[in-house]
Amino acid sequence: MNDRSKETIRIPAREGVALDLRKGYRVSVVDLAGHQGADCVAVTPGGAVSCTRITRARNRRLFPKIGQAIYADDHEAMLTLMEDTSPGPHGLLVPPCDPTMYRLRGAGCAHPSCHDNFHDALARKGIQLGRTPPSICLFQNVVVDEIGAIVIGVNTSKAGDRVTFRAERDLVFVVSACPNDVFKRPPLQPTDLEIAIDTAEAA
Repeated sequence: MNDRSKETIRIPAREGVALDLRKGYRVSVVDLAGHQGADCVAVTPGGAVSCTRITRARNRRLFPKIGQAIYADDHEAMLTLMEDTSPGPHGLLVPPCDPTMYRLRGAGCAHPSCHDNFHDALARKGIQLGRTPPSICLFQNVVVDEIGAIVIGVNTSKAGDRVTFRAERDLVFVVSACPNDVFKRPPLQPTDLEIAIDTAEAA
């Protein structure tokens, strides 16, 4: 892009990237084709990790509304939700897809997964996590029904829908273009995501 304060990165379907964000940067996750999930985690240089349990408790919501934050396991804010053009509802309730899930569904252990994408992307930055944190599941159509069951349906996001966060501290933000092609109803083929980073507010 010509504006030096802005950068765009395309994430191929089934792959993941880890991005360095400084405090004040804005990062947008864009669903280019529609119906695509974006699993995310965030890690600080000091080792704090995004925590869906604390985020739900602090916000008293299943997903933050505009102006609310994603919190770390040290109870400090990591990312504030600034914009959401999608219908949501998004999810903080389920773990990232992993090799075991695909094996149990007949896809084999070699199937790409958000679990592996998280760890591989962080490893490229020299970061190793002792455990896999739950996903910040953007565009995921997950709801709790009237009897308390967690129901996951086909994502309802449209081409061009985006979710924008502001970084509240220096962190590494990991995004996986979810490879899940076996558990959606009906099955959908994974597609690319786009990440847009605006550094102007941190200048």
